[in-house]
Amino acid sequence: MLGCQDFCGYYDWSFGYVRKHKDIDAVHKLWADISIAQQHYTDAGMTDGLRGLYDTWCGTAVDEHFDWSFTLDEAGNTLRWDMKQCPSKGFLIDNDLHSDEDYCDHCMGWIIPVADQIGAEVVAHEHNHAGQCWGHLRMKGQPSKAFEGHADDITADPLWQRGHIDRWENDVKLPVIPEASPANDAVDVIRHWFADVKAITVLGQGPGATDHWTAQHTTDSVIVTDATYATKDVYADSPCAIVIGDQSQVLAEVSERFHATPPDQRPLLMHTYLPGEAMLPFAQYNLPRPVPLLPILLREQLYEHIPHTPHPTAIVFALLLAAALNKPTIAAGLDWQEHLHDNTPAHKKHSVDSASPTTPPSTHSQACERLHIQRATARLRDRLQIHP
Repeated sequence: MLGCQDFCGYYDWSFGYVRKHKDIDAVHKLWADISIAQQHYTDAGMTDGLRGLYDTWCGTAVDEHFDWSFTLDEAGNTLRWDMKQCPSKGFLIDNDLHSDEDYCDHCMGWIIPVADQIGAEVVAHEHNHAGQCWGHLRMKGQPSKAFEGHADDITADPLWQRGHIDRWENDVKLPVIPEASPANDAVDVIRHWFADVKAITVLGQGPGATDHWTAQHTTDSVIVTDATYATKDVYADSPCAIVIGDQSQVLAEVSERFHATPPDQRPLLMHTYLPGEAMLPFAQYNLPRPVPLLPILLREQLYEHIPHTPHPTAIVFALLLAAALNKPTIAAGLDWQEHLHDNTPAHKKHSVDSASPTTPPSTHSQACERLHIQRATARLRDRLQIHP
């Protein structure tokens, strides 16, 4: 028999498999089918409404070791949960698993159908893909009291500053970046952002990034890493997009420049949110949470997350993005020794406090870099020019 958390890895793999071999509609159907296995919630809700859901979830919390709080106000027609640390998503994070684009969405995928069957709805819900979430349910057609700001509000937890937020209102998932795109899917947001881009330059921090060849070939749409954006050390103009590295040390500088830029000229911020890496506190620096980059790479089969193995550096992830977009691409400054520590400003790379630029951190390897550059090259073929 599977333990109460062991199914999580199988869920993650199964969602990714169905998404890869079918489509998103098939994934949504699978999530809805999961609600059949939650018949005890439906039965309890049909009998006792929100009280039935409350009692059943409290039992689940004990069985599955959930660290959350529930607030039920039957008179106010409100059931709210605040998840402090989800053991399901936590299992994936602890084991460095990331087969599907968006594991956390499956909870709304089954909760909304169950709620609908008993005449209830999800008034609002948010999750940060870092194991924390909250939700507000009510019976339909009746006023409901909100509990934001209450004693157990998870959004007041300092760890809520991590991850990227998905939000639902009245059973509907909201756009990722409302001011930029109506899409509620990260892949669609990125494709919309680059829709009118004719050609892309991926600019690393190696010597080739600043020489004559690059100056002659650079396009109007440049993708850089957070370190380059913060320091302007190899590219001082405004980039189209930024890939923030998984161990960024320059979030304060990125935020300062980002907010000093007119809103209509700001770059798209992207980040991988790799499960094996510490989540960065974007909200602490007043940065909008970057759009997740892995979904488009997983969907285009340009990246496969293999647990506990090296992953590409931020600039190679940027090159993979260009390949996923299938735009004519110029790539320069990808030199291994130079861009290895691509999350550290260039002027700090050779300081006495820095690791040797030729000593790869355990999260990266030259073989991993080469493999993913080859994948991008194979996808783009003659649409890619790499610095000679």
